[in-house]
Amino acid sequence: MAASDRSQLVAVSLKVLYVLLTVVMLSLVRAVEGVPVTQVMFFRCFFAILPVLAFLAWRSELKVMFRTARPLAHARRTVMGVTCTGLTFVAVKNLPLPEAVTLQYSQPLFVVAFSAIFLGEQVRAFRWGAVAFGFAGVLVVSWPNLTLLADPGQMSHAQLVGVSAALAGSAGVATVLLLVGDLVRTERPTTITAWSWLVSSSLLAFTAFGGWVALSLQQAALLVLTGIIGGTIQLLMAQSLKFALASATAAFEYTSLIFATAIGFYVFGDIPGLNTLAGGAMVISAGLLIIWRERRRGKARAARTSLVPSS
Repeated sequence: MAASDRSQLVAVSLKVLYVLLTVVMLSLVRAVEGVPVTQVMFFRCFFAILPVLAFLAWRSELKVMFRTARPLAHARRTVMGVTCTGLTFVAVKNLPLPEAVTLQYSQPLFVVAFSAIFLGEQVRAFRWGAVAFGFAGVLVVSWPNLTLLADPGQMSHAQLVGVSAALAGSAGVATVLLLVGDLVRTERPTTITAWSWLVSSSLLAFTAFGGWVALSLQQAALLVLTGIIGGTIQLLMAQSLKFALASATAAFEYTSLIFATAIGFYVFGDIPGLNTLAGGAMVISAGLLIIWRERRRGKARAARTSLVPSS
C-alpha cells in the first residue's frame, strides 16, 4: 500500500471513530436531565483535559502542552467552537429535532466549500457530488418528519431563529475544522486540545453565576464521562487532519446517522424505518465512493511520479 493510501486510510479511520464517539457523547448528554446547558458545556470542556494529560504523560510531553507561538490562533479557534456549541443548542430548542439534525448535516458541504474558497484546495466535481449524494441520503432519512417542508409559508419566528442558528452553527463548525487544519501545520494536536480546554473552561466557568444546580452522583458521573469523551474527540479530530485534508474526509460526517440509528435502537428502542435504511445506504455509498476515488488518485499520482526520471 502506497504511503498516500495509508495516510488516507488512517485519516478516515480516525474520522469515523471521532464521529462514533461524538454520537456516544450526545447520547450521554441526552441522558442528563434537569441541568442547565451552560453547566453541561462546562463539564464537557473542563474534564476534556484528562485524556490529553494521559496522552502527554505517555509521550513525556507534559512540560510542553501549552508551548505555542500562536496563542491568539488557539483562542480564536476555541471561541468559535464554543459559539458553535451554543448555536447548536439554540437550533435544537427552537426546532423539532428532525429539522435541527438535518440542517446540522450541511456541515460537510460547508467544509468542502470553505476548503476550496479559503484554503485553495482543489475540490473536483466527483467529491462535490459524493458529498451532495450523502446529504441527499440524510434528506431521505428525515423527509417523513420534515414539518418545515410540509408548509414552508408558515415558518414561525422561532423556526426562523432555529434554522438560522443551525446553518450558522454548521458553517461555524466547518470554520473550526479549517482553523484546526491550519493549526496542525505548526502545533501538536495535544497543544490544540490543551489550549481549547484552558480558554473554553475559563469562559464557561463564569456561567456558574447564572444559576447552576446541584448534581446527583449519576449526573456528575455522566457529565465527567462526557468531558473525557469530548477530549478524546478533539485529539482524534486533530490527528485526522494531520493525515488528510478536511474536504477528503468530510462525507464521513454522515456516518453519525448510522451510529445514531444503531444506538437509538439498542439503547432507546427506536426502530429505524425503510427511509432510514435507504438513506443510510446512500450515506455509506458516498463515503465509499470518496475512498475509492482517493485511492485511484493516489495510485495515479504515484504512477506519474515513477515516470519522471531522477536527476
